[in-house]
Amino acid sequence: MRHVRICQGLLALMLAGLGPSLAQAAPCGREVVLPASLVASPLVLLGELHGTAQIPEFVQGYVCSLARVVDHVVLALEIPADEQPLLDAFLASEGRAADRRALLDSPFWSRPLQRQDGRSSRAMLALLDAVRQHNQDRPARAITVAAIADGDELRMSQNVRTLVSGAGAGRPRHVVVVIGELHAAKHKGHSFDPGFESLGYLLRDLAPVALRAEFGQGSAWACRRKDRCEAGAVGGTRGAPLDRPFSISLMPPERKPGFDGRYDVGVVEASEPAFLGPIP
Repeated sequence: MRHVRICQGLLALMLAGLGPSLAQAAPCGREVVLPASLVASPLVLLGELHGTAQIPEFVQGYVCSLARVVDHVVLALEIPADEQPLLDAFLASEGRAADRRALLDSPFWSRPLQRQDGRSSRAMLALLDAVRQHNQDRPARAITVAAIADGDELRMSQNVRTLVSGAGAGRPRHVVVVIGELHAAKHKGHSFDPGFESLGYLLRDLAPVALRAEFGQGSAWACRRKDRCEAGAVGGTRGAPLDRPFSISLMPPERKPGFDGRYDVGVVEASEPAFLGPIP
């Protein structure tokens, strides 16, 4: 018994030495090492592929790692702006099944299956719940969540401008926008429309840092036809793989104009709509 108590004591001392790291990482999962330029930037655009489990998990680590070192982090999501009151209510709740059900009963989260495009996945719900737990555990470092989808690129960009300029009491904001890759790119034009002006392009005067998600071949929940959304295979996007999943490079990706760097999330797996199955 004495030997067991000594071992337990040594383990407690070891955990105490690592305490701040372990405690801070717990609510939002794994830590993401952030380059200094991203920590200093008031606006970062994370271009994503909707409907994976890994990208929302990366975002959890990103915003919580950022919140450890800056005062006011805003996580802007491609969710309709009129969902904001429901998001606020969920983030202020205890996260019980009834609280989640109140969120999932909304028009956005409960869309018919053929309109579930991956933005309302179980992984996205887990991201919101991780932020909710983080905010309860560290109210001084609370992360604000903002719904910015509002019909078109111009209105979305205006919503982001309001977030960037809306610092209160001298506290500069660090806005992290998680949005489809098409919207995040900072160059003008696309294969379907040479004159297309994306959110990233419309915000170029704010000098955002735009990162593209890279991943190995896997699966995602996506709408491949107008009337059918489901899990399916996706090809990998990696150029030269990064050192490890959940790492960031500020070298612009090859053959992808409009991005300043990339973040690697490893092999992706589809995340089904949050309303399917029991409330997690």
